[in-house]
Amino acid sequence: MNRLTYLTLLSLLYPPSVVCAAESPPDPSATVEEMVVTATRFPTKRTTIPAHVTTLTQEEIRASSATSIPELLRGQAGIHVMDMTGNGRNFIVDLRGFGESAATNVLVLVDGRRLNQADLGGVDWARIPVEQVERVEIIRGGSGGVLYGDNASGGVINILTRSGQQEATEIKLQAGSHGRAKSHLTLEGHQHHLSYSLSTGYRTEDGYRDNGDIQAREMGAKFRFQPNNTFGIDVRAGYQNDDTGMPSALKESDFSKGVSRRATLTPDDFSKVTDTFVHIIPEIVFRGEDRFLVDLSWRDREVTNFSNFTGGQFTGQNDTRVWGVSPRAQLHAASGLFSDRLTVGGDYLSDHESVRNDSLFFGARTLGDFSLRKRTLGGYAHNEIQFDKRWSVTQGVRVDRARFDFFPSTPEQVNMDQQAYSFGMRYDLNDQNHFYLHGSRSYRYPLLDEQYSFFTNTVNTALKPQRSLEWQIGWHRDFSPTWSGELSGFTVLTRDELYFDILTYNNANLDGSVRRNGVELEMEKRYEHWSLSGNLTWTDAEIRSGIYSGQDFPGVPAFQSGAKVKYLPTDRFTWEWSGRYVGSRPFISDFAHAFGEQSGYLVLDTGLRYKWTNITGWLDVANLTGREYAEYGVLGGFPAERAWFPTPQRRFMIGATARF
Repeated sequence: MNRLTYLTLLSLLYPPSVVCAAESPPDPSATVEEMVVTATRFPTKRTTIPAHVTTLTQEEIRASSATSIPELLRGQAGIHVMDMTGNGRNFIVDLRGFGESAATNVLVLVDGRRLNQADLGGVDWARIPVEQVERVEIIRGGSGGVLYGDNASGGVINILTRSGQQEATEIKLQAGSHGRAKSHLTLEGHQHHLSYSLSTGYRTEDGYRDNGDIQAREMGAKFRFQPNNTFGIDVRAGYQNDDTGMPSALKESDFSKGVSRRATLTPDDFSKVTDTFVHIIPEIVFRGEDRFLVDLSWRDREVTNFSNFTGGQFTGQNDTRVWGVSPRAQLHAASGLFSDRLTVGGDYLSDHESVRNDSLFFGARTLGDFSLRKRTLGGYAHNEIQFDKRWSVTQGVRVDRARFDFFPSTPEQVNMDQQAYSFGMRYDLNDQNHFYLHGSRSYRYPLLDEQYSFFTNTVNTALKPQRSLEWQIGWHRDFSPTWSGELSGFTVLTRDELYFDILTYNNANLDGSVRRNGVELEMEKRYEHWSLSGNLTWTDAEIRSGIYSGQDFPGVPAFQSGAKVKYLPTDRFTWEWSGRYVGSRPFISDFAHAFGEQSGYLVLDTGLRYKWTNITGWLDVANLTGREYAEYGVLGGFPAERAWFPTPQRRFMIGATARF
């Protein structure tokens, strides 16, 4: 459970005393070999990956009205997106049914750089302006545990930023409901041996709910210097800051008193974030295709947040500095019988968090000054063998060690060791039918503030790393050049799953295992002026033993689906309809399943786009029917009751992009 959810539960326990670009029709004959970076940490043909893989292209991203990556991911097969506060600032993105614990079991990367934090802050999706994104790669399943280590049990999402291979100036302006306004400028190009991409943006919004306002600024730069075919270096840097109001969850008893779904009980709560990073990647190419490179990364993140509740108030100031070194190499070998690609590498990552808390609790003020640190060192090897044009086999192994330091604390240090394994096989029966099978072992270490108690200055040495075993099997079929489909099934068995116990307000390992079974189905059909796509996901996430034996895991819907219809009568005009359905699921923290289920919902969106020379304009309507629903529901209060963060109703967005 991340820090935002913890503060939400705190505010629920002590609530305030008063209410206060147009697309052209695709060419069926065009065949371009799609490459995926995430599966091996080097460019790899998608057709050799034994897993359910989705790639969102720059054309799809430009054609979307999404203002964030989670909004872009909504409606994808096997992905459940939850807007935690209802103002588009804090999201949980779930792959393969991890529900309540999804934020710590889905690894998010930006150009291969880890975005997951070592504490309860989770993934800050606002750090990734969608305008800077060139491609999004989604690898479902736990295979990423070998290549990336911690947090990859549900899957890996890698966001690849624009490379500046084309000379262009792009200006994007948006305005919409609830005072939303956004502007973004991108300059990119290529001069001799240097390519570059520079961007800056500003966003402001009043918010659907009271105290849901946002002001955010960002700047980014990306350079690649490549003087010859054997050497290149990438330099990436970024700066973002935002000031966001934090509307509270609304309890069932609040609604019974007549509180509006647009109101908040915490009008003064806020979060301020400043985030800076530098990422440098020198690369050497030798012996033709062999490569060696080193990822050097540094990040400084400062967060100030304020929370008010009946018993008092809480102000927290966190400064987290992260730096890492990740050398890796890929070696190739070939004979008349097979070709082989071996990837070997290592990762060293240091997270140092300085925490200062100022809390006023029933008249007693407490100042806390803490130092938390996590250091991990791991090594891995991943091998891919192509026996002929039809068979390929992958296997990998990783060994990893983590050291945690806490001050002041008793004890001051904890060490943990883990391993990850993977094995996969892909078989192409013919040009139309492709089959794959994959198995993996992955893990998740306890977070810094899952182990450390700010109240007692002690470390919970009983917490153990979480371990997952996963199998997936799939079939991809190209029925024709314009019609394709994919069917995949998976099972994940997780032991010692880490969770937040609302009864004791402590983090713990579940005493029973959790088994997740699921099926994902995708279909796409393209016509001359139409395109149809859809998906259906079934997930059964059940706690198999222990005190919650037989209960469904909180926050996981059994059924969800997405569909999209595009009409392209000309190469200038696009009309799109999309819908998504998310079924009912247990409330967050309701492991005993004592409060029923949070209601499912069906949401419809539509959008029009028109392209005139180098300008594209659009009009989008989200939640067309104005449905009242909430993506995120949680237990809170004392005694506990159901609570929700209401999701916005019908909203409009207009905008234009000019590209020169």
